[in-house]
Amino acid sequence: MNALFKQITWQFQLFQRNNLLTMIAAMTAIYVGLIYFLKDFAGIEKFVTLLIYNDPAVVGFIFIGISIILEKDQEVLPALFVTPLNPHIFLISRVITLSTLGFFGALAMVLAAKGFSFNLVYFSVGAFSTCVLFCYLGIFIVSGTTEILHFLLRGVPLLILMSLPLLNYFELTNLSFLKLFPVQGGLNLLVNSYTKTPVLSEVIFGYISIFVWIPLLYWFVSKIFISKVVKR
Repeated sequence: MNALFKQITWQFQLFQRNNLLTMIAAMTAIYVGLIYFLKDFAGIEKFVTLLIYNDPAVVGFIFIGISIILEKDQEVLPALFVTPLNPHIFLISRVITLSTLGFFGALAMVLAAKGFSFNLVYFSVGAFSTCVLFCYLGIFIVSGTTEILHFLLRGVPLLILMSLPLLNYFELTNLSFLKLFPVQGGLNLLVNSYTKTPVLSEVIFGYISIFVWIPLLYWFVSKIFISKVVKR
């Protein structure tokens, strides 16, 4: 646990040196300003949810991929993994760091739209877990590529595929199988955090989905990362 805490602290320092925190803060400020201006419009919750899936959640996907590619190019990772550093500590610390940054961006957005009239627990679990899943997607794709352009080209279709449950949320479709997608659990909690009368069955399903998919997908992407990057 001490090693994980040190790595998380180091990740925050590293991203700050690379101006990542400043970039995320600037993007979030733009979205927060837009949301605050539109907060009295009907359907502001759906707009906030859409923005969460387009900015805070995607932050983890993009930056976990780009950072690992740059570390591959600079021969940082080969040097890093001959040290006693556990690859799982490396991955988990980076996922936690970027998901935390994404979560605070999402939190700023919902505060701008709703003030404090939302369920903080539901929203926090939903937003953070969504950011984690997008980080996993970044790890999965970057494990098989060494160029940023290829990473983005391969990632965009999977980003769209991963976000398909939003079609049901925006009432564009009514496809039951989309509820089995990993992001559905977090989406359920986000949606139910906005209302004073949450749907208990959706909340329970949301938590179950998160607690099943988060460890399962971590096992999957970590095995791929270790086999294709660490042991290569």
